[in-house]
Amino acid sequence: MQHHKGLPVLGLSRLSLLLLLLLGSNCRAAKILVLFPHASESHFAVMRTLVAELAGREHNVTVYGGHGLGERLERVAETVVAPEYDFWSNLQQHAAAGGSLEDLARLSDSRLRSSLAQVGAQALDHFLAQPSLQALLQLPSAEFDYDVIIVDYFYTEALLALGYKHNKPTIGIVSTDFGNYMNTVQEALVPVACSPIDFEAYTSELGFAARLANIRECISRRKQFHKEHYAAQEKLIRKHFKIAANVPQLQAQHLALLLLNTHVPLWTPRPLVQQIVPAGGLHIRGPRELPWHIKRYAEESRDGIIYMQLGNEQLCGQLPKEKLRILFEFIGGRKERFIWTCHDVTTLESLPKNSMIQHGVPQIDILAHPRVRAFIMNGDLLSLQEGIMRHVPMLGLPSFQNERKNMQLAVSLGVGLQLEQSNFTKAALDWALDELTTQQDYQLAIREVSSEFRDRPLGALANAMFWVNYVVRHKGGAAIRTRGIDIGSNQLHLFDLFVFYFALAIVICAVLVAVYFGVVYALQRKRNDAKLSKLS
Repeated sequence: MQHHKGLPVLGLSRLSLLLLLLLGSNCRAAKILVLFPHASESHFAVMRTLVAELAGREHNVTVYGGHGLGERLERVAETVVAPEYDFWSNLQQHAAAGGSLEDLARLSDSRLRSSLAQVGAQALDHFLAQPSLQALLQLPSAEFDYDVIIVDYFYTEALLALGYKHNKPTIGIVSTDFGNYMNTVQEALVPVACSPIDFEAYTSELGFAARLANIRECISRRKQFHKEHYAAQEKLIRKHFKIAANVPQLQAQHLALLLLNTHVPLWTPRPLVQQIVPAGGLHIRGPRELPWHIKRYAEESRDGIIYMQLGNEQLCGQLPKEKLRILFEFIGGRKERFIWTCHDVTTLESLPKNSMIQHGVPQIDILAHPRVRAFIMNGDLLSLQEGIMRHVPMLGLPSFQNERKNMQLAVSLGVGLQLEQSNFTKAALDWALDELTTQQDYQLAIREVSSEFRDRPLGALANAMFWVNYVVRHKGGAAIRTRGIDIGSNQLHLFDLFVFYFALAIVICAVLVAVYFGVVYALQRKRNDAKLSKLS
């Protein structure tokens, strides 16, 4: 009898506990500001996935960006900042005026980094100058009620000043390792003996010559980074935020977390501080059903589908005519059907009959279709991750150094092949595609690499969510923030201590030598005095 009477009480207790948990969850919901100044659609894929997940976890998200989310989400307020800055055209004009994208790709790393620093600052200046952003920047701290700021951390360090101004933590997302940009940030935290410049040629035993080359390259590149990139960002800080803070100071005090969109085995393990979190594959979600016309096109192909996406740096219609001719000849001579993602679907003429041009469907969904046999791409890191996650071997046609390094990694892992632009011929394309589609070794390797890439305690998105929530819950994540990022090179690499101990050793040796010669002199003088006394 008592047992039955207790049931409603037990049920009420559980209901109360559930309500408390729900209320607690709502109380922990944060108000998050997301800033995405960059014009890259592939970069925005990472931010789009993160925003959708944040909203799904009942955070209130306000987004300012050059790209639209493409869907209405509850708890998300979106402002599309227009007009969009044409990043690649301006970079081409700055670095290779009058030249083509191929001329830009042939520039040295140093020259390209210099141009990226200037054009990256111009892109951010354009973003911050828009009326919607100016209204945001003019908000007093009493009205700036966001709990955390999330930014695309690609030549946007000046945005840290917004967190500084309102005393709010800032989380950066590095969507790619373009131009060794991330290595330069990392060098501010880890001695270069542990963080080699060329990770693709990394060996566990670094000799004296290799370490000497590393540290010389690191110091040279770091000086260039401070002189050109940080200087340009600090001008924007003074212009738009009216404060005199420098970038290293802001990174040390207001960069609460850095989400890095990479993970082993696509990244050589290296020492990391806790505030740098590898979350490779952050943008990769479950596949969605394809539109009926693309689905039917794929399923009616007896010989399978080849998916092609050659990057967003230029429109497909702007490719060199000779390159287009070779591509059309190659595509037209194959039995497979081709799906090619282009932004200018109406400008390409004389397309082979076995090809379809599309733009609206995300490639992550196309790659998930079982009829897709190979992926022809430019070597972009995000595309490499997507191909691996979807088990599609890749043929890389890289132009830039970072793309070449990504494809060198793909080749070393056995998940793809690389063709240099100098070897861009129909015969080479046919050979490479036949190799990828007929040799089972690539399928076996890519499944093994995909399994290792996925094998971690938390998935990429869940891991990112954990650390974002950690920053929200725990005072901006002050406990995991390092002061090492603003240490000078001489202190980071212990140069000052080595000089001190070297000088101390010289002083000690000099004292010992002086004592030795003093004793010898004293003994010699004593002997001479003794001889003189005998003679006298």
